[in-house]
Amino acid sequence: MKSLAKKKDYEILNNDNGLYKIVLNGVCIKTPKGNSIDLPNLKSAKLLVKRLKKNNKNKIIDEIKITYTAIDKVALNKQKYIKEVLQVLSTDTIVFISDNQEKLYSKQKKYWEPLILWINEKFDLDLKHTSNLQIQNYSLDKNRLLNSYINKFSIYELSALISLTSLTNSLIISIALIESKINYNQAFRFSFLEELFQASIWGKDKEAYSRLNSIKLDIKLVKYYFDSIKN
Repeated sequence: MKSLAKKKDYEILNNDNGLYKIVLNGVCIKTPKGNSIDLPNLKSAKLLVKRLKKNNKNKIIDEIKITYTAIDKVALNKQKYIKEVLQVLSTDTIVFISDNQEKLYSKQKKYWEPLILWINEKFDLDLKHTSNLQIQNYSLDKNRLLNSYINKFSIYELSALISLTSLTNSLIISIALIESKINYNQAFRFSFLEELFQASIWGKDKEAYSRLNSIKLDIKLVKYYFDSIKN
């Protein structure tokens, strides 16, 4: 292997397959389950080294955890995780609108409807807004193009998508962010539209505001990770 970058105790190595490993004190780091970490490009390897040096184990989502999940879980049963992420459509945040508050309803229609129209056109879907909280069932047959799209994701990209859907509670917003239809700040605001709307009326709760700000930064982190892994 040829050494490409070295900082302190960490070293990034490029193997004969064009994949990248991270070495600490001469030993390749592995996942918690002892699996080898083979990254697709130098950019993603540098990103992980940067996070490893910060050693912030208190973060719920970060580049290391997304990578470990990809290798230790997603790689073992990719189809299972694709099915689970597609099921998010059934409870997708932006499909359910509130029709009992006129101003909130207006905002939801303004910001959510264009995304629904966009994803319907892109993947030949027939998603509609509803004020009925009954869970909608979307079969794989109806999601053929979307299923094919996600199937092309690497395990790292799929792990990032899973993280995004857990943060936003929306597959539609997550894909729009991945496709750069919207930016991370819009993804955050659209995901928490009702909560932010209520805060604008009743005032900000410091604890809630801190939680929301943390989520916004996590969305930004995951988007950057996805772009780094992809490129």
